[in-house]
Amino acid sequence: MLKPQDIVISLKLLQYGSRAIAPTYAELAHVLKMSQSEAHGGVKRALQVGLLSRSLASTRSMPVVVRAALGDFLICGLKYVWPTEMGGIGRGMATATSVPAVAEEMDVTGSEIPFVWPFATGSLRGETVKPLYPRCPEVCDKEKTLHEWLALVDVLRLKTGREAKLAEHAIRKRLL
Repeated sequence: MLKPQDIVISLKLLQYGSRAIAPTYAELAHVLKMSQSEAHGGVKRALQVGLLSRSLASTRSMPVVVRAALGDFLICGLKYVWPTEMGGIGRGMATATSVPAVAEEMDVTGSEIPFVWPFATGSLRGETVKPLYPRCPEVCDKEKTLHEWLALVDVLRLKTGREAKLAEHAIRKRLL
């Protein structure tokens, strides 16, 4: 059974593509602020369900992302497996269309009240959204590309209609 951190791991591995240089489990765990056993377990589960593949990895020790499978899951399944949990107004880190790069990519304006992941050192006040994985704000504080990916995922978890379609299009474009 997949866990939310397996999606975070898969999205991080996406940044390496099929390059021969891939992170070790220790490096992956360090960047994502999890234990090596969590990173290894997440990779194993993602392999089992087909989000990752060793056969595409050639000589790499770390598997590569099966882009079509990841895209299908993000767009069609994730919001049903891990629906959005909203909180009150609080301080945190921008997510969804409140992330300027995501709003620009989708060609939308952010919400009047920003969406934020609760984060003690965050600089933005807004409506809090429970992150897909509890350490997302801490990790994304230093991982800009991963932050954008998880913000797009949050658009799908939060929105329907036009914005969800725009997020779907942005995800598919990024996965080409």
